[in-house]
Amino acid sequence: MKATRLIAVSVLAIFCIAMFAGFALAEEKISTKGKIKSYDLDEKTVVVATDDGKEMTFTIENEKALKKLDDRLFPGDEVKIKYIIKDNKNIIKENNDLRGTKPGC
Repeated sequence: MKATRLIAVSVLAIFCIAMFAGFALAEEKISTKGKIKSYDLDEKTVVVATDDGKEMTFTIENEKALKKLDDRLFPGDEVKIKYIIKDNKNIIKENNDLRGTKPGC
């Protein structure tokens, strides 16, 4: 009986530790809006003049998001960006993390 209880408590403790570790490792995305100033498809970067007056450079890790720059988004277009900071770089990870505000983007 005591062995079963000890095993149950141990399994529960391991589960709780794993769950909290997962929350700690989750990447929180930051949002911003602004206008595309320039982009470089070879370097996979886009420079945005944000609504609060900053100029920010983003590295794009997602090929679909990069293709949007080639097909539908141009300098001067307003965009909404969700990004993470990794190795002191602003990273756009997913397709929907780079969105134009005009229809079809």
